[in-house]
Amino acid sequence: MIMSFYKVPSPKEDARAVFEVLKRGGIAIIPMSVGYGIIAINPDALDRIFRTKRREPHKRHAMVGSYNLHRDIHVLPPKEAGMVKLLTVDLDLPLGIIAPYRADHPIIQKIPPNALAQSVAGDTLAMLANGGGLLEELSRLAAIEELPLMGSSANISGKGTKTVVEGIEPEILEVADIVVDYGTQKFHHPRASSTMIDFSTMKVVRYGACYDVICDALWRFHGIQMPDDPKRSTLSSG
Repeated sequence: MIMSFYKVPSPKEDARAVFEVLKRGGIAIIPMSVGYGIIAINPDALDRIFRTKRREPHKRHAMVGSYNLHRDIHVLPPKEAGMVKLLTVDLDLPLGIIAPYRADHPIIQKIPPNALAQSVAGDTLAMLANGGGLLEELSRLAAIEELPLMGSSANISGKGTKTVVEGIEPEILEVADIVVDYGTQKFHHPRASSTMIDFSTMKVVRYGACYDVICDALWRFHGIQMPDDPKRSTLSSG
């Protein structure tokens, strides 16, 4: 099911439609401010995504969420928690947050062990925050029902995040039960995909959208010097 190219975006209405598909075990391709993502709740659906994307074993699913969900699930010291708040709330930037997580959280408890193993690295879990209005509403709906939204970028692994539906490979589109098309996504230049930072080590895991703004903010307000962007496209592939 592909939503019309001419349908006026309605994030709350579209999120409800997507959520119903996901709860039935389906797969959705949705617009996020950093490019199109492919998401699921059901572990078997996540496995289909993994196989279709041809992901290498070291690649991980991320939780797609919000700042509020990050606060509930991630565990960070006050200084690092303040950095996340600065970037995602005060400056409203998209951000992939990697941090230690609460293994006893009800949403985490609903992820089967094998699916969780494909989504965590050590004691850390990645979560996208500020992915746009549809994602915020979808995260809110899932949090109410304590369901985990997991996924990654809607593309063959290593081929780069897509900023328009027309750029998504046919096999990725075919595995989806619903595709929501909002046109070109906001953070498509100089490249899509979220910047990902492991806030337990302050290591940049992926150089992505708004990295220069993130670097400036962390230096200006926290005195943290982040590495220069090597501008290697391989670091922004999904």
